[in-house]
Amino acid sequence: MQGFAAKLVVRAKERALAQAEDGETLRNQIAETYKSLAELSEHLKASDMAAERLKIYKPKYGSDYSCPICWQERGAIKWLLFVEEPDHAYHCKICGFKEADDGQLKKPAT
Repeated sequence: MQGFAAKLVVRAKERALAQAEDGETLRNQIAETYKSLAELSEHLKASDMAAERLKIYKPKYGSDYSCPICWQERGAIKWLLFVEEPDHAYHCKICGFKEADDGQLKKPAT
């Protein structure tokens, strides 16, 4: 009977090791889930704020234009710079936004 009991102990150890590996996998999955949840929460917060920011967005301050992306994503007023060459476009140095001058915009005084 001692041999059978030892065999059962071996099986219990094998199962414990397998469960320990499962536990580590589950811990990693839970950590990734929490990370994804935090990212989704940030996106939801930005989504909730988007409509409110749009209501108060001011595209032009005097003769300067403000970046719509920086305003919507960060709530920050950042000025667009007019770059004549090569594309006659307004650029944002912060987020990389670019909007071509379609002829409706007047070239800024230099």
